[in-house]
Amino acid sequence: MFSRYDIKALFIYSGLTLLFIYPLILAGIYYRDDLDRSITGYYGWRGLGRPFADILTRFFSASGHYNLDLFPYTMLASCIFLGASSLALSKHLIKSDIPNANMVAALLIFNPFILQNIAYRYDSLGMSIAFFLAVIAYTYKNKNLTIEIATKLIAGVLSLTLYQPCANIFIGFLAIDVMIIATKKDIKVKESITFLFKKTILFISFFLIYMLFFSPKNNSRAELIHLDQGGMEHLAKTLIALKTMVLSYLHHPVYIYFAIPLLISCVFMLVAYRTNIKHIASFILYGAFSFLIFIISLMGPTLLLQDAPVLPRTLVSFSVILVIIAIPIMHFAPRFKYAALIPVIASLAFSAQLSNAMKSQQEYEDFVFNMIAQDIATHKDIASIGTVGQLDKNERARLLIDNKPLIGYFVSPATQFLASFQLVNKGLPQTRHGYTDVDESKNQFANMINKGIKPVSSNQYYSLFIEDNAAIIYLGKINN
Repeated sequence: MFSRYDIKALFIYSGLTLLFIYPLILAGIYYRDDLDRSITGYYGWRGLGRPFADILTRFFSASGHYNLDLFPYTMLASCIFLGASSLALSKHLIKSDIPNANMVAALLIFNPFILQNIAYRYDSLGMSIAFFLAVIAYTYKNKNLTIEIATKLIAGVLSLTLYQPCANIFIGFLAIDVMIIATKKDIKVKESITFLFKKTILFISFFLIYMLFFSPKNNSRAELIHLDQGGMEHLAKTLIALKTMVLSYLHHPVYIYFAIPLLISCVFMLVAYRTNIKHIASFILYGAFSFLIFIISLMGPTLLLQDAPVLPRTLVSFSVILVIIAIPIMHFAPRFKYAALIPVIASLAFSAQLSNAMKSQQEYEDFVFNMIAQDIATHKDIASIGTVGQLDKNERARLLIDNKPLIGYFVSPATQFLASFQLVNKGLPQTRHGYTDVDESKNQFANMINKGIKPVSSNQYYSLFIEDNAAIIYLGKINN
């Protein structure tokens, strides 16, 4: 049961989450797959091994056969579940005797990568509940061991049926616990190994249950890399791509916001253990192991997929690093506890800058597609419309992306898929589907060029080609 203290803490954590994601709510854009669902009412998560996401959305939106837009309530509800995750972490840290546990737990909220999960107005609620359930799978305690294990398994499986990568926060919490162990003077290696083994078995157990009962049998995205040289090379490329994406957030000067609290924790650890080299070595060893587990948690088992999703929305455990840095500060330098909040400045700034970039790009694309719709309206009997090429970034978005490279992973200028649904929304239902008809549009455009067909209109934003009753729109400036 929730105590009055828990309710107050949940309110505060939810409020902090709302503060963090508020720029996205204010921007109010239709982000990527939202463009499809807002027109077709399509659910589509069951086929991706996320059946509970379909059920959950049907229930909360009272939508029936069609997936109807529930924005902004999806994002507002997400605040509650992400706040509840921090509450669960705070209780876990308090039991581990971490000073200022409530402040440390709040750091879990400020993950710049999870903003992509929140940006999806149709997906955000399911993803945030998946995150919360994975946290419960790790932190839940009960005097009855059978009930505790059963609850953890059920929570873990449900998390996977909502959004698989969110289960990686379970691994992230393991990294937190290893850092907690690192700050203890009386470390017992055997107990630490037993603890790690039990948590690993639990994670593997609910993952196997999910694979047996809920994972799609013919899902091309779930194909694993081969255990040969080619597979190892593929894994290396995935790791390089992951490193590049993470470092894109730590672009100057953001890394300084992490370096300051990290330096404080290291300096005061050395001061505290200056007379005991064994304790220093133990802290470094366990701290390095904690960091290794954190790195693994960023993608978890998906790292071994041939089509590994190196995307911001899969890095749900990134904010664990803020917690890992904060724990030694609270232990060795409690007077400098507020230094642990310095990385939050970068996270809040990123949220605002990302939302401004996404909003600017949407306004620019809306302007272009209004022009295209008006242009096509002057040509009668157009039976099909295809799109090729890609729009440029607008100047405001470009400035933000150049200085905050991670934003480039979020902002995707319109291509065939993103363009087709925007054209349909402009009153052009004869537009070909951006998923299934990409090759047909490209081939038709190539045939037009080979025949020497010239665009009926052309500018720096797009070119319109027409042959008989078929139109092809080339997005961007065409090279003659």
